[in-house]
Amino acid sequence: MGGGFALGALVAPTLFRTLRSRGEAGTVFGAILGRFDSVAVLALLLVVVTAILRARLADEDPHDWRILARWVALALMGAATLYASAWASPVARGIRKSTPAFDDLPESDVRRQEFRRLHRLSTRAFSFAMLFGIIAMYFS
Repeated sequence: MGGGFALGALVAPTLFRTLRSRGEAGTVFGAILGRFDSVAVLALLLVVVTAILRARLADEDPHDWRILARWVALALMGAATLYASAWASPVARGIRKSTPAFDDLPESDVRRQEFRRLHRLSTRAFSFAMLFGIIAMYFS
């Protein structure tokens, strides 16, 4: 969650403000996100493993509503992370990478519209993952 917050709140605005063009910033930030997505999926796997270990070692009561709320939040966080990092973002980056002169395409181009749609969905999913992660931490 900390890495995602740092990327969204610090890195992206700085890149888009300081690089020569929006296209250049998008290319650089896309490369950063490509590496981050792998780390996010790995971190999700670690969260799942440690949550299961904690449940086993702490002998948690599955009927306690707080424990149930944490597991639901973890499941939703996992689903949102996988959607954003394992599907929507990679597909969007693939569209951008496989389209020559992507930044010169007209706004009406179907590839640009699909990229924008996937980017918006990925951003929204990641925001939900952050929210559900905070909820899971609260109930931990």
